[in-house]
Amino acid sequence: MAEFSRRNFLGAVGAAGAAAAVGGTAACSEPTGGGPAGGGDYDLPTFQPAPELDVQPYYATETPGMEDVYTDYPKTWFKSVDREPGSGGKVTTFQLTWGDPPPALDENPYWQELNKRLGVSFEPQFVPQPTFDQKFATMLASGDVPDLVFVNDQSAVNLQGIRDGAFADLSEVLSGDNILKWPNLAARKEEIWKASLKDGRIYQIPSIVWNLTNLPIMRTDLVDQTSIGRAPKNADELLTLLKEATALGTGPGGQKVYGFNKYEPIPFYRLFKTGPEWQLNGDGELVHMIGTENYKAMLEWLAQAWSEGVFDPVAMTTNPADIVSGAAIAWDAVGAVISAGGLSQKEADLPGATYDFFDMPGFDGSGQLVVRNVPYGRSTCVSAAAAEDEDRLTEILNVLDYLSAPFGSEEALFIGSGIEGRHYTLDANGIPVSTNENLTELAVQYVAVVSGDNSYRVHPNQAAWTDSFVTVMESMAANSIVRPLEGLEGSSETFVTKGAQLKLLWDDFERGVITGRESVDDLQSFVDDYMAQGGTQVRDEYTQALKDAGK
Repeated sequence: MAEFSRRNFLGAVGAAGAAAAVGGTAACSEPTGGGPAGGGDYDLPTFQPAPELDVQPYYATETPGMEDVYTDYPKTWFKSVDREPGSGGKVTTFQLTWGDPPPALDENPYWQELNKRLGVSFEPQFVPQPTFDQKFATMLASGDVPDLVFVNDQSAVNLQGIRDGAFADLSEVLSGDNILKWPNLAARKEEIWKASLKDGRIYQIPSIVWNLTNLPIMRTDLVDQTSIGRAPKNADELLTLLKEATALGTGPGGQKVYGFNKYEPIPFYRLFKTGPEWQLNGDGELVHMIGTENYKAMLEWLAQAWSEGVFDPVAMTTNPADIVSGAAIAWDAVGAVISAGGLSQKEADLPGATYDFFDMPGFDGSGQLVVRNVPYGRSTCVSAAAAEDEDRLTEILNVLDYLSAPFGSEEALFIGSGIEGRHYTLDANGIPVSTNENLTELAVQYVAVVSGDNSYRVHPNQAAWTDSFVTVMESMAANSIVRPLEGLEGSSETFVTKGAQLKLLWDDFERGVITGRESVDDLQSFVDDYMAQGGTQVRDEYTQALKDAGK
């Protein structure tokens, strides 16, 4: 078996050394801002924190990339908006839906109450997630841009809309203390605004987001039966664990089990410390992850793991319903595993199965390498056409200010949980508990962008795992870095126009190598092809952007 733990591209330098090798000056770089070098004469919006909550954290952190952890919920809910946002007109939106669209207005009490609270006729256009980019492009081409538009600026298609002038430049409107007219919009730290600027200007209202949003979990009932146990030290030990777990055949209830039942690339990027997609090498040159020795080592390891049967044969599916097997190690969302369902519900659903959080090692016996999220999440843009009327723009921002209400506020409770008695009740801990009825009604408001406090909130149902959660998240944060291109993603015109195609090309090759359809021996040929199809232009444009930003 290949000895992956002896690779030394990043070696045992740890996260600090890795940050220098992979992220360059990322950890201490200054994002673009206002002033001539930052795209115009304006000040970044003033940060005004949301009101403090009446509870204390269970765990307070000082580790960059980590958040405080709360296990108690507020006892009282503050009011964040003291005005009626609208004056009776209408506000149109273009927004994402993951499931079924909500019931129509006349059959939807939540939508009716939302209209009443906003003081407008809220008129959304609902777009299913699988077709969002396609519909987004169609919307742009039509020239009919709704007042508020959900934007994922990590998507080349969405980014094109910003670059093409479809959305309003809000730099002066929100400059400095101007934003204090909208206290919920102001509850965003300067770093969030800096990272989300495009050409040094404000085109989007960004939401707060955790630096770390996903983590591995393990089936301890399976892992404890292996010779490695819960803490493999490197990639070789992890592979042994996965093989032995797969060899068990079945778990509780007769469920077929594998090492992994679904392929998600990020855990393996962390294991093999591949770093961000675009990174600075030891000579300070921008290179793509696929051209590194660590990435090649990862593909070799994954191809071997696949050939030895540690993945469910349907692990490459894009349809979650195809996955019916169990897995020793799985990839999950932080928000899901610390919610009311979380690990406790997983155990209840499969009696005999036990779960815990899993601390991924580095392939070589040192720590893993985690690339933090950009410091903002989903964003909302305002139509450039709508913003031409100052009064109209003010009303639209009033509506967005309401929808951006921070955690702990009456408005956020309504926006996220709905109408008490119909959509939720409050339990003995003061926590909203879903009635599991009429929930599709709430999909109306998903154009909102979150503001305020950004801590992890562990539901009391998950109390048994809180310390484990803290330990694993602290480990991830301690081994995390910032990507060097943070805030500059839109600086490459080629990425805007070809990024989606390049991503598909890369994903197809990666999955092909793992499953045996392609050979890792062809990696250099693939890299050459990738660069020829646009990668070289993207690299050169980002290199110039880094230089212009003084990074």
